[in-house]
Amino acid sequence: MTKRVFSDEDLTLFLDGEASEAVAQEIEAALITDPALVASLDEMRAAQAAFVADQDALLAVAPPIPDLPGAAQTTFPWVAAFGGMAAGLVIAAGLSWSILTQDAPDWRDVVANYQSLYVTETLAGPVEPESALEAKLTDLSGVLGLDLTTLPTVDGLEYRRAQQLGYLGTPLAQLTFLTPDGGPVALCILRVGGPNSDGIEAETLEGMAAFSWVDNGYGVLLIGPQGDTTLPDAATVFRAALRDAAA
Repeated sequence: MTKRVFSDEDLTLFLDGEASEAVAQEIEAALITDPALVASLDEMRAAQAAFVADQDALLAVAPPIPDLPGAAQTTFPWVAAFGGMAAGLVIAAGLSWSILTQDAPDWRDVVANYQSLYVTETLAGPVEPESALEAKLTDLSGVLGLDLTTLPTVDGLEYRRAQQLGYLGTPLAQLTFLTPDGGPVALCILRVGGPNSDGIEAETLEGMAAFSWVDNGYGVLLIGPQGDTTLPDAATVFRAALRDAAA
């Protein structure tokens, strides 16, 4: 049977919940047996989440629209039109200033925004052959300059797959897992520079438990279900292993 190839428009409508019922059912059925399609949807979700996070950050610092006295009272259409143009120019100038001067969102917040879209079904289904999983880790290791193939197995986390994402043009590796209860977990690694962290920072991001640190110029975030007792120990294990991998 010929595999159905879905267009970017089909997948975008599916992610937005606007695909027709027939197309949505076809995509849901294909996700069960097509890991490449799952990866494509994951990448599109990441792009959408990053875009939303960037826009939210811009709106948070954009200057208010100034009052334009007299524009609403005038009876001359061209004056009103000029007032609208002026307001538009002020908004555009303000947004441009914001883009140039504001700090980019913390990469951990962007990842958490994306991870909040994950459910058990996102990572459920057939697992790729061991050879394919190892090949992907090898590729990511080359991209990051960090050996990911030696990461240990952690009790309570079932490894599902890895993929390359990106943040502001910098490669970001995402390794995904499922807890025994089906909770989605992600281990994300990004080259960020800066000094090593004294310890592992535990916090709540987007309602999820998050553990992050910086070692040898790499920022690492482990994020998963709130209250999962596996994650604190897993963070300690992964930090030690990644230190060795960078040595």
